[in-house]
Amino acid sequence: MKLTQSFMSLSSLIISSAAAVTLTITNESFDQPFSPFFVMVHNSNAQSLYVRGEEASAELAILAEDGDPSALVDYYTTENNEGVGSVTSFSEGVPYFGGDTLQIEVDVTEEFPLVTIATMAINTNDCFVSLNGAYLYDGQVLDLPGLDAGSEENNELCESIPGPACAEIDGNNTSSGNGEGFVHVHRGFFGIGDLDREDFDWRNPMMRVSVSF
Repeated sequence: MKLTQSFMSLSSLIISSAAAVTLTITNESFDQPFSPFFVMVHNSNAQSLYVRGEEASAELAILAEDGDPSALVDYYTTENNEGVGSVTSFSEGVPYFGGDTLQIEVDVTEEFPLVTIATMAINTNDCFVSLNGAYLYDGQVLDLPGLDAGSEENNELCESIPGPACAEIDGNNTSSGNGEGFVHVHRGFFGIGDLDREDFDWRNPMMRVSVSF
């Protein structure tokens, strides 16, 4: 009971006025570098970036397959901006390899208290990692799994993988299609295509987000 009351008091303090939030993000995977990030501050009226078990949007599929957040930024800026306070991308120092840490700063308010970020694991077909509409508090630490957008089959062929592991094999990155059709927890890397499992497989979680106000 005391813990619940304490959390409620902290939550009320956070949303009573604008607050600058620093997200310290660490890539916890071994050799799955991250792409530029999609970053959005919003409220519950905004369309969720994804729902597990449901089909990914075309814009999310572009991020998950190509590592490009620009389609999502455009979508939430012009086409579906209800409930959106701010939306941008972050690419300083990209790509972010295993063990790398970066910081993204956002401003949350009482009107827009939720934060969404997303990035691609770029040595895969369509794996992404996301903080999805989270209400954050100071000192919070979240360990997040790799997710499969379900928009492209995991054939692990370099013709459909944009990351540096495939730079000298095939840099075309054309969509393989034939995806599973829904967002789900990624099953990892099996070495069935051009790249070896022992080099590029991982165990979840893939990303740690530490929150400070």
